[in-house]
Parts: sequence; C-alpha cells; structure tokens
Amino acid sequence: MSASISEEVILAPVMLQVDRESLLAFRARASYLDRKLPPESFEQAAYGGLQDSAPRAAVISLHARVRAVTPSSWEHESLCQIWGPRGADYLIPRRDLAIFTLGRMPRDSTAAESLERIAEDVHRICQGSDRPTREVSAALPELGHSIRMGAITGRLLIRWDASRIRVIPVERPAADYEEARLELGRRFLAWFGPVTEQRFAWWAGLDPEDARLTWSALRSEMIEVDLSGETRCLLKEQEEAMVRSDVIRGVRLIPHSDPYIKTDGELVVEDSRRRLEIFPVPRIKPDFWPVSGAVLADNEVIGSWARQQRRVTVNLWERVNDSLKEEIESEAIGFPIDAPYKAEVRWAQ
Repeated sequence: MSASISEEVILAPVMLQVDRESLLAFRARASYLDRKLPPESFEQAAYGGLQDSAPRAAVISLHARVRAVTPSSWEHESLCQIWGPRGADYLIPRRDLAIFTLGRMPRDSTAAESLERIAEDVHRICQGSDRPTREVSAALPELGHSIRMGAITGRLLIRWDASRIRVIPVERPAADYEEARLELGRRFLAWFGPVTEQRFAWWAGLDPEDARLTWSALRSEMIEVDLSGETRCLLKEQEEAMVRSDVIRGVRLIPHSDPYIKTDGELVVEDSRRRLEIFPVPRIKPDFWPVSGAVLADNEVIGSWARQQRRVTVNLWERVNDSLKEEIESEAIGFPIDAPYKAEVRWAQ
C-alpha cells in the first residue's frame, strides 16, 4: 500500500522591476522636485543634505524645491553648514547634525581617536569663537586638508558665504553613534534609492567595512529591486511610492551635485556626449562649458546652464516651444542671488 505525499510548493517572491523612468520619477518626488514646498520648508528640502561646493549651489537647490527662497535662506535657523561626505560643503537640517557627522564616524577606535584629536586641535585654536579657515590652517599646518575630517566628530560647523569659510566650534551633539549611522543609511536610501551598498560607501565617504556593517543592520528595512538586471535596494516603506504612475511636470534648474543628478549619470542623461555637461570628466571639455547645472523639464534633463552672478546662460539640447522657454526663463530669473545688476537670461543657441 503506497502513501500519497502532498508537496507544498513555495514560490519565491517576485522581485520588483524598476525602469529608468520610474527611478527618476521616484527620485524627483523623494527630493521634492515634483512640486515646490511651502515657504521656509527648508528642513524637508534638505532632508538628505544639499551639497554647497559651488557658490550658492545649495540656495539654488532650495529654490528648486521651496517657494519664496531668498538669498539669505541658507542661513535660516533650521539649517547649518558642515564639511560633509568627502569633505564637501553641505547644507543640512540643524537638528540632524549628528546624523550627517557622527553617522560617518569610523567604528575603528584608532581612526575615531585621530578625528577627535583634529577637532580638539581646532577647538584649541578657535578658543570658543568662529575663525577664518585660513587662520586655523596656518596655526595647524601639519593637518592640511584633513581639518575638514574633524567635522565628523560633530564638533565643527562652518559658514561659507561664497567668498570665505569660517570654522565654528560647537558642542558634540547628544546622540547614539550607531543609531546615527543607521539613520544616515536611511537618508541615503530615501534620497537616492534604489541604490547599492557600494554607492552608499562612495556617497558617505565611508570605509567599505563600515558601509557593509551599516547596510547589513538595515537589511530588514529594505527590499531588493531589479534595475535593468542590477539588484538594488529600496526602503520597504517606499515601495508604493516607487510604483506610482503619475507623471512629473514642471521646470527646475538644478546645480551640479544636486541630489537628482548626483548619481547614475548614464540614466539621468542617456546621450553620452551631452552627459559630459552634467557629469564632467577630467580633461574632457564639452562644447558648452563651464556648466553650473542641469535644466529639468517634465522630469527629463533637456539642457545645461551656466551662471555668473544673476546672468544665466541656458544651453538647450533640443528645440522647445515658447511656453516652455518662458518657464525656464522665469525659473532662472527667480534665482535667489544677490547681485548689483538686473537678472538676465541668455540662450546659447
């Protein structure tokens, strides 16, 4: 007599498929480029950090996301400037200082102690007051560029007015280091997703092992998705936002290193020749140069732009109708930049 055996078939979950259009639309919504936020919504607009390496780049990134931005909005009490990932200037929410500083603290005690010594030396030179970086550097010539790394301790802010940088000594923010590391990972996933562990290490300027440990600790909060054959990760709570089908409309002029164009150049600009204007390569100069950023229309990069004070030159890659040109011109003229002359828009072609 034979027994019948019923076998239960367990099907593996189907991985979410993500294409270029859905990824870019998701990033536009996640970083508030799909609609402008109410006036002074600066903490939201800077949730994942806004790089400020070029003069007033962060103000222009705010202008692309928030209504009624002024030339002084970067100094709003809800914001602060730091030397962020890889020593670049960043504008971040002030209350999130620990996330963007202590969240990058190496777990290796020797490396951490080295950073603490840098911060301690800078505090000793500043003596409780902000000081020009040139004075601090002159007093600590042996540190060189590594002074910027001392910001990882959370004890150094900066103030850069586009002509000079001052170092501001502050008390270390009260926070758990490990939770700060995890929250930094969440911010990266939320701002740039879907992404990979390697991209996280690059963006945050982390040792690969530190990035791996943080990524592993966040695994339960992620799902894996397939982007043209590459497996990437996304926060589970953002899966619904990823599959939304609504179309992104509107015009934005965004600066170099804006979150929208920070990574995935081959997806953001598919034309390899035009891509050089938005994602420059050393020693290769495109026809239109220097470039200050990208022209974004209905969630596609359709050109580049350059700025000298309030004079903006727009280089469109294709013919557009008069209505769209008027929108681009309005956005450029509205740049919140202080200058002694009237705003002007020129067309490269």
